[in-house]
Amino acid sequence: MTVLIVDDQINVVEGLVNGVDFARAGMDTVLTAYSAAGARELLLMYPVDVILCDIEMPGENGLSLYRWAKDKHMELECIFLTAHADFSYAKTAMQLESMDYILQPAPYEEVSNALLKARRRLEERREHKKFYSYGKLLFDERKTIVDQKVRDWYGDCQNVEKYQGMKESMQKMGIHIFDHTQVLLALQESFWDGEPWKKDLFRYSCENILGEMLEPWKAGVYLWELDQNLFLVFITLPAGTEQDEKKLDGILAQYHGVASDFFGCKIALYVSSVCLGLKAKDKLSCLSKSHENNVDKRSGIFYSEKADLTEQAARLPDFKVWESYMVSGLGKVVYDEICEYFACQSQEGHMNAVLLKRFYNEFYKSLSLVEERTGTDHEDLFPGPEDLEVSLHAYENLESMKKFLRTVTAYFNREMELSGRTENRIHQIKDYVYRHLDTEIRREDIAAALFLNPNYLSRLFKNETGMSLKEFIIQEKMKMARGMLKGSWLPVSIVAQKVGYVNFSHFSQVYKKTFGVSPTDERGNL
Repeated sequence: MTVLIVDDQINVVEGLVNGVDFARAGMDTVLTAYSAAGARELLLMYPVDVILCDIEMPGENGLSLYRWAKDKHMELECIFLTAHADFSYAKTAMQLESMDYILQPAPYEEVSNALLKARRRLEERREHKKFYSYGKLLFDERKTIVDQKVRDWYGDCQNVEKYQGMKESMQKMGIHIFDHTQVLLALQESFWDGEPWKKDLFRYSCENILGEMLEPWKAGVYLWELDQNLFLVFITLPAGTEQDEKKLDGILAQYHGVASDFFGCKIALYVSSVCLGLKAKDKLSCLSKSHENNVDKRSGIFYSEKADLTEQAARLPDFKVWESYMVSGLGKVVYDEICEYFACQSQEGHMNAVLLKRFYNEFYKSLSLVEERTGTDHEDLFPGPEDLEVSLHAYENLESMKKFLRTVTAYFNREMELSGRTENRIHQIKDYVYRHLDTEIRREDIAAALFLNPNYLSRLFKNETGMSLKEFIIQEKMKMARGMLKGSWLPVSIVAQKVGYVNFSHFSQVYKKTFGVSPTDERGNL
């Protein structure tokens, strides 16, 4: 271990170095400093274990030095030396949790004994910390195992073996779930507008908030991760007690409001009624359906027993009208009307997974007829594997459905072309490029901004201008770069960034291919 002696009196330092039996105290390295400033430098350079420090020193005293070391989270012990029995010093030293407080002059053997105690205290604390870290790692690993067991059960909740496996894993963590335990299950889904909280911190905070609210009930609260933003909430209630479910509903409503405000996100709670542990599998099945039914990602509390998954309230629109609109090139009108239809169904409480699936199937039938009438290949609508994947899973939630519909209807949106205003559309495309020359311009971004299908946009631009959209973007970026190289002394790397190129080498290659000279040589020719 390493000890640092700090005292402004050279003779005191030398006396301690020569008089104390550091070897007996387990100190194999001795450092010295004659001021707090000098001690700080050494503390930042070497892993010091014990400070043997005078309190009264010019400039900065020993108490301030030790407080600084603690603020830096340095793992060390401190033994204060002082020639004055000042109670305020002793009190401050105790508040800082110093190892010892020795009045000078003191026998060197007393100092040696204090160092020996400091070494043992350090060893005990480090051993405890090692076991604590190991225990925490083991606990975290067990929690990860239970997470996976819960996911397995959620995916096949009627499987008795998976339920038993999850229950046994919980019991190994000290969470005692038995078939007679009263349980309330809920699914908690989060919808983030901004950066989501870190998963572990989010889980820990939710458990604490809900646990504090349920503390009078002596309930156990646990959150298990099912997906990135989906947790299974497991609330265990004391056996043999009669709980008022209305009061429990009130607590859940309070938790929903507090958590939504605290985390700054929308939260959906899908809640079951209280049941015995052996009935949990039936409740989970209902919760899963309730979660799937929230296709428009509404915030709120949804009780699975009250969920209506029937189809009688769902009224499908007249797809024949939309077929004729798309054939006529009025894709945007179709998209706007569909969005209005979805908003109306959501407002009336009819928007659910059943309706979305039925809508998807009927729309796809209409789309096939539109493709046949317009001579459109299905690959033109969904040219890449990602586009096709979106189309195959569009019915899973409203957000995916709208993305799918936007792609399809944009392809059949030719009202500008049909009304003889193609020139105006080309102007809009060019204007977008001019306003975004300092960024990486993607065809998909332009298409989204102008409500056009990306493939149609490229074809329209090439037909009207004689050059591809990609060629036009490169041409305008290089013109802008050439103007900056000739009209300013900005470094070439900065010029590259200002025209949206992060990779300097790529920028140089494109520039040379465009003008026949590298940007560096262009600057040198001025």
